[in-house]
Amino acid sequence: MARAAVRGRVRAMRAAARLAVWSLVTGALATGPAAGQVTGSPEPTTADPRLREAIEWYTGVAGRVDDDLARALLLEAAEDGTDAMAVMWVARAHSRGRMGFSRDEPRARRIALGVFDRIRSLAASGDVEAMFLMGTAYDEGLGPELDHAEALRWYRRAAARGHVLAAHNVGNVFRDGRGVEVDHAAAARWWLRAARAGDVIPALRLGEAFEAGRGVARSPRHARFWYGRAAAAGNEDAARELRRLSGDPAPASRPASLSPTERARQLHAARGRRRRATAGGGAPCRMRCALPDAVRSGHPTAHTSTPLPC
Repeated sequence: MARAAVRGRVRAMRAAARLAVWSLVTGALATGPAAGQVTGSPEPTTADPRLREAIEWYTGVAGRVDDDLARALLLEAAEDGTDAMAVMWVARAHSRGRMGFSRDEPRARRIALGVFDRIRSLAASGDVEAMFLMGTAYDEGLGPELDHAEALRWYRRAAARGHVLAAHNVGNVFRDGRGVEVDHAAAARWWLRAARAGDVIPALRLGEAFEAGRGVARSPRHARFWYGRAAAAGNEDAARELRRLSGDPAPASRPASLSPTERARQLHAARGRRRRATAGGGAPCRMRCALPDAVRSGHPTAHTSTPLPC
């Protein structure tokens, strides 16, 4: 047992050393906290524990991407309509077709407007997840208006408090020039912060950036590193690019997906966290009107012709 513990500590030290070397290699991307560095875990949020776990499976922070599990957890969190942030995430999923939800922007907007005021109040109180969702609302037209400058302001606030997806989206803003000048170097810096925290898409974007020399010095080796990191978490685009760079035409084996038993175990654990988090009585349902029938029935890609009273 003692030997195993020592070996574990040695492996951890080696991993830390490799990370330190990599930090030196990518030193040109490093900036201080003033630039919005993501450090540590986000500040507390009142978001449902199942929502937080859903986001981790969606981004890959959990170790791999699993949209099916993310969607199931999100639907459970949003089912009774009492968690404004879960409801807004359903809107966000429909806005761009995320997590396997149908892309339906008018529907997403109807859902979002039903909870926007509550999200704004939570964000004003300092809830980091609500801050991120305010950025999404202004960035994707899920609030009263489309306002890219306001979206960036909220994304920066959330990213400064450790929100990984917020850092990811700041990078996207600079890549696309939404309300700012296009700045590929800034985009790479923000993606680096999100990728280091485990977000898979920014890792793919860094692979593309290093391959093309866009915003960073061109480096096929670094491109392979980031493509490999995203591919290991289940990103098929990254796996394809990695094979191309490596001259390997054979498809890479896909990471094993969760078995039905493991998926059920994860959902059961999430329900247990929810019960513990709401011990002493749950909140009354005040936002059921914000959710379309398809969400309440557990079929995210179904459509409903019933207009939403909200």
